[in-house]
Amino acid sequence: MDKNYKETSKSGGLIWLFQRISAVVLFLLLITHFVTYHFLGHGSIKYTDIVEKMGSPFFNLIQFIFLITALYHGINGIWMVAEDYMKKRGTRMLVFSVLVLLGVILLFVGMLTIFKAGSI
Repeated sequence: MDKNYKETSKSGGLIWLFQRISAVVLFLLLITHFVTYHFLGHGSIKYTDIVEKMGSPFFNLIQFIFLITALYHGINGIWMVAEDYMKKRGTRMLVFSVLVLLGVILLFVGMLTIFKAGSI
């Protein structure tokens, strides 16, 4: 493969480290999410129980951190893979821009879901 590595990300080691850290944080948040929904609810997941939990600031904070971490991890992972296979700088910048736009849209929709549902 003929690629000019000087044009790609110069902070690859730091981004790689953040990807690993976000994976660990995601795992811990997933366990917290699973325990909160399935074990603290005594095995029954009812709409009223979930709405009641969503009124809690702690629950909303955990969901918000989960959203931010999942978005970062997913979009950064796609970007790392895409960057490895793209030779042209213009193509990389287009894909990066689309990923950032997608991330902002998903963040907005996720925040609306978390905070609107929490105010029910």
